[in-house]
Amino acid sequence: MKYLIIGAGAAAISAAESIRSVDKAGSITMLSAESVIPYGKPLISYLLSEKLSENKMFYRPQSFYKRLNIDIKLGSEVSKIDTKRKIVTTRQNKKYGYEKLLIASGSVPFVPPIGDLAKQKNAFTFLTYGDMKKIKAAVNKESNVVIAGAGLVGLKAAEGLYGKVKNITVIDLADRIMASVLDEEPAKIIQNHIESKGISFKFGVSIKSVRGKKITLSNGKDLPCDILVIAVGVRPGIAFLEGSGVKVEKGIVVDKNMQTSVKSVYAAGDCALSTDMLSKQKKVMALWPNAVLQGQVAGLNMADVKSEAADALSMNAISFFGMQVMSAGIQEPKAHYLKNTKNALSRLKVNKDILEGFTLINNVARAGIYTDLIKNKTSLSALTYDIKIKDIALGVYPFETRRKKLFGGGAQ
Repeated sequence: MKYLIIGAGAAAISAAESIRSVDKAGSITMLSAESVIPYGKPLISYLLSEKLSENKMFYRPQSFYKRLNIDIKLGSEVSKIDTKRKIVTTRQNKKYGYEKLLIASGSVPFVPPIGDLAKQKNAFTFLTYGDMKKIKAAVNKESNVVIAGAGLVGLKAAEGLYGKVKNITVIDLADRIMASVLDEEPAKIIQNHIESKGISFKFGVSIKSVRGKKITLSNGKDLPCDILVIAVGVRPGIAFLEGSGVKVEKGIVVDKNMQTSVKSVYAAGDCALSTDMLSKQKKVMALWPNAVLQGQVAGLNMADVKSEAADALSMNAISFFGMQVMSAGIQEPKAHYLKNTKNALSRLKVNKDILEGFTLINNVARAGIYTDLIKNKTSLSALTYDIKIKDIALGVYPFETRRKKLFGGGAQ
């Protein structure tokens, strides 16, 4: 069997491992648009801040690809897929045939259509190793940096640049940081913590124009800007699918087997739609664990081993300057508090005896238990004590449940 994988992130690697666990002889070719072997993209802010060395960023060692006989083609950006002839063409005009194809092309940054913003020499995105290298080479101790976007990517860019530049200002059209994930109270706790490092925020504004080293905001005010980091959002990297016959909505449409609308073509990761386990909505859920699981399922089905993808739980786990933040499921400002102080928050969303979501700041030790309760839709009244009152551990479960979770139900 001739397998071809577009992309080299978590979903792609997971799929390749699954294929090879079943098919030892088939050829696996992986096309990566980047110049380095697959790495953990969440690590680029730590590379920028020099808290992590480059040899620590790789997702798998070089020997992994040799051992699994994976032919990884670096610097291979896909431009077109011909699903009738089963040929993939790259921008370098190389052509690759396939029998089974996986699209795991991930996300690309969205650059707002503001004048010649995409061509500005001092404007950068922050999503890849290459982006990080360009920013690192461009900044110095006298740089005034403006980051457009107060989401996860923008805030991690600010953390990575901290101490390397003169000023950092983060702007966002929303009224708070991480507005798509957090409501006002947890957002304010995190904002205050980041502001204590000297980083400033301006909300309710966007970029009106960029002229050299000056930005004019939508409110008419100007900001000095030697370096602009664009972090206003991402989109599935699937422009090359035009004319392929692969059905696309907000992402690539897949079935439970991760197969697309075209036979023998699969998709996984940040470019594919998932089903939210709570809302049952189909949407892109750009989550590392979800990408790994989707890649696993896609790889097995490509190797003719039937497997189905489970619905995904929306989750975020991150730290900002040492402040740990986790959220999952449905968020609700009026949810029950376990703990709420100046620098910490624990909040649960309970609906009809079922835990549906949580937000945790600087108190994440029990996040795994909360996540398990959400995924299994566990009846809270069946637990040994009220999770809304006490901290929880495995002992929250009745004895038989604990035994099953620890020993699969077979040990005494």
